[in-house]
Amino acid sequence: MRIVLSADCFYPAQMGGPSNAIYWQAKALTRVGHDITIVATSQDLPPEIELDAWLTLDCGRVIYTKNPHFYLPVKQIWYGWKVIRKADVVHINSLFYPASLMWALLSRLMGKPVVWSPHGELSPEALGYGSGMKRWLLKIIKRLSSVICFHATCDAEASHIRGQFGQDVPIVSVRNMMELPTLMTPSSTSHPYLLFIGRLHPIKAIDRLLDALSTSTVFRKSNYSLRIAGPDFGRVYAQQLRQQVKKLNLTAKVLFIGSVDGVAKEQLYANAYVTILPSHSENFGNVVIESLAQGTPVIASTGAPWQLLETEQVGLWTSNDPANLRQAIETFLTMPKETYLGYRQRAIELVQRDYNIMTNVAIWEQVYERVVMRNELKK
Repeated sequence: MRIVLSADCFYPAQMGGPSNAIYWQAKALTRVGHDITIVATSQDLPPEIELDAWLTLDCGRVIYTKNPHFYLPVKQIWYGWKVIRKADVVHINSLFYPASLMWALLSRLMGKPVVWSPHGELSPEALGYGSGMKRWLLKIIKRLSSVICFHATCDAEASHIRGQFGQDVPIVSVRNMMELPTLMTPSSTSHPYLLFIGRLHPIKAIDRLLDALSTSTVFRKSNYSLRIAGPDFGRVYAQQLRQQVKKLNLTAKVLFIGSVDGVAKEQLYANAYVTILPSHSENFGNVVIESLAQGTPVIASTGAPWQLLETEQVGLWTSNDPANLRQAIETFLTMPKETYLGYRQRAIELVQRDYNIMTNVAIWEQVYERVVMRNELKK
């Protein structure tokens, strides 16, 4: 099958979970024999990546387009038009990126079936940012929604999609999965740490995590620190976080370490005592499976669809108000060693069983086959 995917940010870019999730999915589909084409932008790429040239990678054919501006993706639209014509199915990633709407219109014009992944952009919290433009775009997308199959990563996201486009809109629910990394051996250290990893953006609620730690006597008296890893996606918010650390007298306990990628990121996960995702809203939260894959338990907010953390005993799922976050963190900091090691072992087993894209790629193959068949029946 000839499958074309769009990506505003794509591996090795690390602007968010979708950069890797799309790559892992494309790589798995390529491995089982599908013809995969990805049209991406040059956003957040390392300088050695060649632009505006077709590259043959382990995930298929990829072109990283150099556009006049990230939000003026002329070349991504142009190359999209060229490859959509030959596609059996088109998979659009990101709802509000300008090229996405043009890809949807071009696919409709050429009679191509479309899967569209919003990647959390329809949550009430996400819609609050740049809401004027988003309302305008939603009106246009709604006119196309009957011929689009939307992809939701969880029940909450499916509900958000129906809330915008109607109860009868076609939706497929598929959890995000990953290519399993090499399992790292945790390094013994006299300076153990808790970990936040992700964009420094208000929706991530890192400020609430800092408030929680500031009120924890257990944390303050321990030799644990908090490491915050990720790009300053919102510079104003990132500066506010640094000021908050000083105000709360946490300077000696909180480290901002910037973006960490590749093997270094895997070791960062493996060495962490627990990873914390305090977000106001997440449609999935790739950091959860990335952390669990290295055996590190996760504390996630109820804004993320991770009740599974508690049912599988691989972490805790709590509201992100500082009092509840503090209680969850102290549960781990005071946990007996044998109990904690059980969390680590179960985490590894869970990801290997349910979140390995290489052994579960048939889920996506079936989705594309159904979407193509539905499109043929409508002709």
